[in-house]
Amino acid sequence: MGKYLKYAIGEILLVVIGILIALQINNWNEQRKLDKKEQAFLNEINLDFKSNKSQLDSIIANNSVSYHAAQQLIVIMATFNHNDPQRTQENEHFADSVVYYNNLMWKNKSFNPKNGTVEALLNSSSFDLIRNDTLRRLLISWKDVLGDYLEEEKFAENFLYNEYGPWARTSFDPDATDDPENSKAFFSKTHRNYIYQLKGDLYNSLKTVRDEGVVKMIDDIIRLTEPDNR
Repeated sequence: MGKYLKYAIGEILLVVIGILIALQINNWNEQRKLDKKEQAFLNEINLDFKSNKSQLDSIIANNSVSYHAAQQLIVIMATFNHNDPQRTQENEHFADSVVYYNNLMWKNKSFNPKNGTVEALLNSSSFDLIRNDTLRRLLISWKDVLGDYLEEEKFAENFLYNEYGPWARTSFDPDATDDPENSKAFFSKTHRNYIYQLKGDLYNSLKTVRDEGVVKMIDDIIRLTEPDNR
C-alpha cells in the first residue's frame, strides 16, 4: 500500500510539474507575441515621428525665412514715400529687394503630422503594450502639445486665406506690370498692416514651437523608439 501511495503521489507530482511547465511555456509564447506586437508599434511610431520631424524642420526653416523677409521688407518700405512710391536711381536697389522679399514672405507650409499609430494606441488597450514609462508620458502629452501648435498655425492660415488672400486678389492685377495701381496697393496702409500681421503670426508660430518643446518632444520619441534604446 505504501509503495502504491508513493507511486500515485509521484504520478501526481509529475502531472503537476508537467502542467506548470506547459503553463510557463504558454506564458513565454504569449509574452513573445506581446513583445513582437510592442516592437511593431514602436517601429511604426519611430517611422511616423521621423517623418514628422523632417516635415516640421522644413516648416520651421520656411517660417524663419519668411519672418526674416517680412522684417526686411518693413525696413525697406520705410525708405519709400508711401503716397508716391516711385522707383528712382537712389532707391533702385531697394526696389529690387522689395520684389525679392515679398516673394519669400508669403510662402505658407502647413504641418500635417502622422498620428495614426499613436491615436490607435491611445484609443485601445494596446497602449498597455508600451512598457517604457517615459515614452508613455510623451505619447500621452503629444496630442495636447501638437494641438497648441496647430491652433497657432490655424490662426495664421485663417489670416492668409480669409483676410489677406481676398484683399490681394481684388487689389493687385497679376497681368499688369509696372501698374501704378499695383504700386499704390502694395505701399498702402492696409498692405503694410497685413505685413505686420504676417510677421506677428510667424513670430508666434516659431515661439510656440520653441516654448512648447515640440521639436524636443519629437526627438525624444524618436530616440526612445530606436531599436538600440528599447
